[in-house]
Amino acid sequence: MYKTTPLAAALLLVASGNLMANEHLAEIEQSGTNNTAEQIQSGALQRSFIVQNGTENNALTDQSGSSGEGSQASIEQSGTLNSAAIYQVHGSRPGLASAAVYQTGSSNSAHIEQQESLGELSATATVSQQGSGNQLDATQTWVGNELNVVSAGQDNTVTIDQSGFSTANVQQSGVANQVQLEQVSFGIGGGFAVIEQDGTANQADIYQSSGRYPAGDVFLQQLGTANIAQIRAGDGYSTLDYTQRGTGNELNAHFSGQGSRISGYSEGSYNLVDIAQAGDDNSLDVAQVGSYNQIDAYQGFHVHEAFISQTGDNNQAFLRQETLSYDNASASIIQNGSGNIASVVQQ
Repeated sequence: MYKTTPLAAALLLVASGNLMANEHLAEIEQSGTNNTAEQIQSGALQRSFIVQNGTENNALTDQSGSSGEGSQASIEQSGTLNSAAIYQVHGSRPGLASAAVYQTGSSNSAHIEQQESLGELSATATVSQQGSGNQLDATQTWVGNELNVVSAGQDNTVTIDQSGFSTANVQQSGVANQVQLEQVSFGIGGGFAVIEQDGTANQADIYQSSGRYPAGDVFLQQLGTANIAQIRAGDGYSTLDYTQRGTGNELNAHFSGQGSRISGYSEGSYNLVDIAQAGDDNSLDVAQVGSYNQIDAYQGFHVHEAFISQTGDNNQAFLRQETLSYDNASASIIQNGSGNIASVVQQ
């Protein structure tokens, strides 16, 4: 079922003479149709490499065990209907884990699971998908996680679940791209997310939470047509910095904690921004350039600041601020153009 190349054999011979007894190295290379490659490793200092070319390829690397020290896995596939899965699930010993998946073609799927139960595992993963119908499902738990994703093509879907001071960087280009990211942290640190989408009918759904501590920071950029973004933060001192350029863009941001900071810029026509900030000491700074744009913003509880700027025709801005009688709230709306509507309610 498996094919070991001369290169792999040479590497194994060198490894037997130079690596310590508890180190593991494996390599598989396959080409053709309906290939399957599996590598299961346990112990410390694991190295796994799989390369497949063809149709209906399946690759699995499982580096689970009591130690996650030095786990490294790489899967590279080209063709159609490829499937790649990497598991790095470890017990109580600290260590490092890294995973990489590279796929080109159509109908590709990738699954990455990096988990540490009791130790101090720092997990990193890199995924690149080129083609149509690509799917990625990634899970990272514990502390110091980092995930970098690049997907290009049509009908690409990225689903990410992270916990523990995690960083996610996702770049998508093409048509009908989707990214769903959930970052749940603990302690004094939150999540950090950078999402870039370029194309048509892009969708981004981001959620951050960290108990009573800062939930995290989100940097969002969407370029193209019919972009939709939903940002939610469950705790205080969260930030959102967004840019949308194109036609028919929509942003929905709901922050429930205190001290949230939202700043953004949208350029184009028929853009819609819906923002809700609940908690204390919130700030909002939003600018829109174009026609038929709309902003609907709400700030609740104590001490708010809001600045809204619209340039163009037939724009609408609605702002509502709720505070206690002794709190301060400031609001500023600037509109340039024709047929604009502005409404401010402070209570």
